[in-house]
Amino acid sequence: MKNLYMVQPNSQYGNSIYFPYAAGSLVAYAFSDPAIKAAYSFQRFFYKKDPVSEVLRCIRKPDVVGFSCYVWNYEYNKALAREIKNRWPDCTVVFGGHQINEQSGIMCLDYVDYVLLGEGEESFRSVLLHLIENADAADIPNIIFKSGQDTVRTERTSVQIPDRVSPYLTGLFDDLIESEPLAFSAILETNRGCPNRCAFCDWGNIKARVKLYDANLVKREIDWMSDHKIEYCYSADANFGLFPRDLEFVDYIIEKNKQTGFPQKFQATYSKNNPDTVFEINKKLNAAGMSKGATLSFQSMNETVLENIGRKNMPLSSFQKLMAMYNSEGIPSYSELIIGMPGETYATLKQGIEELLECGQHMAINFFNCELLKNSIMNQAEYKSKYQICTARTLQHQYHVIVDPEMIPEYSDIIVSTTDMSVDMWIDCNILSVFVRTFHNLGLLQCFAIYLYYEKKIAYTDFYEHIIRYAANHPCTIIGELYRWLKTKYKEVSESRGSLTCTIREYGDLIWPLEEGAFLKIILRYDLFFEEIQKVVQPFFSDSFLLNELIAYQKAVVKNPYTKQTVLSLNCDFYSYFKGIYSNQYFPLQRKPVTVCLRALEVSSDLQTFAKETIWYGRKGGKNIISDICYL
Repeated sequence: MKNLYMVQPNSQYGNSIYFPYAAGSLVAYAFSDPAIKAAYSFQRFFYKKDPVSEVLRCIRKPDVVGFSCYVWNYEYNKALAREIKNRWPDCTVVFGGHQINEQSGIMCLDYVDYVLLGEGEESFRSVLLHLIENADAADIPNIIFKSGQDTVRTERTSVQIPDRVSPYLTGLFDDLIESEPLAFSAILETNRGCPNRCAFCDWGNIKARVKLYDANLVKREIDWMSDHKIEYCYSADANFGLFPRDLEFVDYIIEKNKQTGFPQKFQATYSKNNPDTVFEINKKLNAAGMSKGATLSFQSMNETVLENIGRKNMPLSSFQKLMAMYNSEGIPSYSELIIGMPGETYATLKQGIEELLECGQHMAINFFNCELLKNSIMNQAEYKSKYQICTARTLQHQYHVIVDPEMIPEYSDIIVSTTDMSVDMWIDCNILSVFVRTFHNLGLLQCFAIYLYYEKKIAYTDFYEHIIRYAANHPCTIIGELYRWLKTKYKEVSESRGSLTCTIREYGDLIWPLEEGAFLKIILRYDLFFEEIQKVVQPFFSDSFLLNELIAYQKAVVKNPYTKQTVLSLNCDFYSYFKGIYSNQYFPLQRKPVTVCLRALEVSSDLQTFAKETIWYGRKGGKNIISDICYL
């Protein structure tokens, strides 16, 4: 029998790692064919980025090795495949996945024999059959292969999403659970396909209708996850909540959690076209303590940009109502904006941020730089030429992981200029995004910005631009140092010699996104920061007594590792004032004597534990802001 190995390396998050779900799905589907089951012996998965030499020691006489490729493992996969081919020249190496397309040049590498394009299950099964039946591979659609000195590209046909064979239920992952000390996170796929054609997304190029998988099969997979004590479940659906039956799946997951305690958390990429169902889903998950936050995404708020990328947003009035609903129920939510898309400028990004904040999205706006994915519409030559897209190559670090300095580096290609955005504008956009994320969403100046918006009619983004200007003109202050650090980081990235991440010695070896890194840097000098910030905001306040009280409240309401409980005697009732605004109900600030107690007893004084629990785990739900507040 032929020995088959599969490679899908993932990064480790804390003490957990994902199952090699894509590779497992290919194997499960292929081995449902009796001919393959009779001819092949599946040996094992490689799902961690172990040293190549160590992986090679675990391989015995490989006949076929399949590689599932994406941005976080592509270079590693190539390095491992090269060594496998050197040691076993007759081994057949098969590459596939989102990182592979016809223009990627992968077939120029002498250690790759077959490339699968698009959905992989049927192509992989057909290649395995071809290798035992000596049939003509030219008859297999959607592949590229070598024939002697020639490279053969077969017919590209419309995507056919196959029937599903579960890697969980066929037992492919059982041995992993028994042998791996790490906890596994699982992917749940209830359907495949996407009705949208967003230019930046590599799902946008898939011309296939959404295929619903058998509901009983999905529930049996949930049973498997519950029985095997899987803590974290992530839905692979492009638009979870699009179909009424998704509510049924959530009810089932919650019921299993009640019975066994697992899965503990469920997260999904939610549909933007069915907000009522998505709200109901997140209400249920939040009540069960299983929510990881609801995505209320936009990518851009500008109509020209949306037209350029083939996307439509919900009306802003609908979003404002949704924010009020989520906030009133205490359901974490977050919105996403992408920097660098065609048509976006500094002015349009600033306006988009302003609109989200004015609608009440105070806790979580996530900013991403637009990555040019291999199989996206945006990566097509005509599209790139039309919008004069220029990219920079940056080290691809996934957040909240520990990077081994000997690990093979991975790379991302991000857009740093277009017809509408220069490199300098791109840098300014990123600095604005970090200042908004750090000082507003992570809370350090949120109370100031909200107060000035409601009482002085100062736009949120005008306030944060004031902070940026002060930082640029006062380089020796904490925020001045932060500004220079960010300016340098983004300049390096734009020149393909840097990274959009950082490490901070006091918080250990974890990789942090820059806005979290900025927050954590400030926490190290928390008292001095608020001493300095008084000078920064002074121009907005004629009443110095009110300013001092607001500074005291703002400083106390952000969780930090130094203070577990603060009692404030104030002459302004900031607690009820901000509580009303967060619930989309504005009441004028009451000037009356109050004493409030702000408690964060659960917050660790250990810096590394604080950073993990409060910023990494808690950022999306506003958990970095103290909610346990009461009058005394």
